[in-house]
Amino acid sequence: MRRRTAMGRMTGSRLSIYEMSHGDFEMWDRNRRNMLGTMDDMPQYRKYMTQALELAHKGAGWVNPNPLVGTVVVRDGEILAAGYHDRYRGPHAERMAFDYADKHGIDMHGATVIDTLEPCCHVGSQPACTDLILSHGITRVVVGSIDPNPIVAGKGLRILEENGVEVVYDVMRAECDAINRHFFRYITTGMGVRTKC
Repeated sequence: MRRRTAMGRMTGSRLSIYEMSHGDFEMWDRNRRNMLGTMDDMPQYRKYMTQALELAHKGAGWVNPNPLVGTVVVRDGEILAAGYHDRYRGPHAERMAFDYADKHGIDMHGATVIDTLEPCCHVGSQPACTDLILSHGITRVVVGSIDPNPIVAGKGLRILEENGVEVVYDVMRAECDAINRHFFRYITTGMGVRTKC
């Protein structure tokens, strides 16, 4: 697991807490205090990520050339909603989960989104998933793979962090990367399937 937060940036460089801005220090201190809780939550994250991967596989053969993606939304140990990308140009996994919650009157505030792939932050054939996450009051996003598509490539998670959402990176990354190896190959080499959206 990797957390790219103010604390992660600080510990990965020669910065000291004295060189941080007040805002960065507050973020670093909050993340430092929350780190133990996050580590304690790791078995739960892995459990829900396994379920998200199972959902993602349901799109196999239907979403090409899009990636396989699964999402589980949880709060206090309860699954509130789940979704997966089920067809080419169809709703993204996050939208499927949020649409379900909206239809059933489920309040998502304070919940955690478990995502096999970084949420998109651009408008293609579907709206940006980062907007959905922010509008539903999600407080944490746990992600397996970073989307290598240059129009996303970490930008989605950065937008979430900048808007106060805690991001936990690289949970079961090997497994999440493996289900989209053909998509990743196209994005990084131009060979194989086409791009998402």
